[in-house]
Amino acid sequence: MRCRILLPTPHCDPAGGRDGAPILTLVTNDPLIRPAPEHVEERPRAAAARLLLGGPVVLVTSSYRGQANVMPLAWHMPVSVDPPMVAIAVEQSRHTAELIKHSQEFVLNFPTRPLLHHVQYLGSLHGDRVDKIDATQLETFGPMKATAPLLAACAAWVECAVVEVMPLGDHILFVALVSAVQVDPASFDDGWLLGPEETRPLHYLGGTRYSFLSRVVEARVPGVSDAPERVLRDRLAEELELTKDAREKREERLDALKREVEDGRALDISGLELEVSPESVLDLSRGHVIGEPPRP
Repeated sequence: MRCRILLPTPHCDPAGGRDGAPILTLVTNDPLIRPAPEHVEERPRAAAARLLLGGPVVLVTSSYRGQANVMPLAWHMPVSVDPPMVAIAVEQSRHTAELIKHSQEFVLNFPTRPLLHHVQYLGSLHGDRVDKIDATQLETFGPMKATAPLLAACAAWVECAVVEVMPLGDHILFVALVSAVQVDPASFDDGWLLGPEETRPLHYLGGTRYSFLSRVVEARVPGVSDAPERVLRDRLAEELELTKDAREKREERLDALKREVEDGRALDISGLELEVSPESVLDLSRGHVIGEPPRP
């Protein structure tokens, strides 16, 4: 391994050490020696699971001997393109784990924004004690290949046949072949679409927090003849400048709206993008509000 080491001159620390000798600082481009940035914080190892969250949550339906169940799940992933295969990790004590082990199949239902509260509620119920589908009055329809029901108010459905069962710690990993895929074209074509809010998939962030897609940005990569470090640096600077410009324009609009509030005029807050609700920065009770701001 080649390593470049720079030893600064002794006057880099005028105070020196305990005996008055100058302190030399080791600077290296070896990542194994270079210290972490000051803002980096250590977290418990269990936080790794939370860091991997953020993808679309699914409602897993399963069925065995006429008994159907549904549970929310965030631990899922593709594992093969050819043949198409996916895997899900289910806690061993879950009723869903037992149904899947017996039936050797499951269905991934991708809920949309209107099912937000259903998703959270379903996670608090025990399938071996309550008929979750009946309790939540979820509408279902028939599968193409599986025997488990499909949930109607979703954006996509993936039917799966289990090919391998792997107990791992407190979970079971079910690896499965995809046997059928259906989508709502209002939500998905060759990728997720950003149509009306009620057509977007839910993304799980942990606890009771969810999100949904709100913006698409196009990534640009350096060309074959470009120096990648220079091109990427320039494009990062460009993005930061665009962000700064958007923030300044938003502040200007917010100041203008505040003046309109003070004058008791009608307020048009459509298109005003804020990290917080408009009510927290504007006294909307003093003006007539027109339109709604984009949801965060």
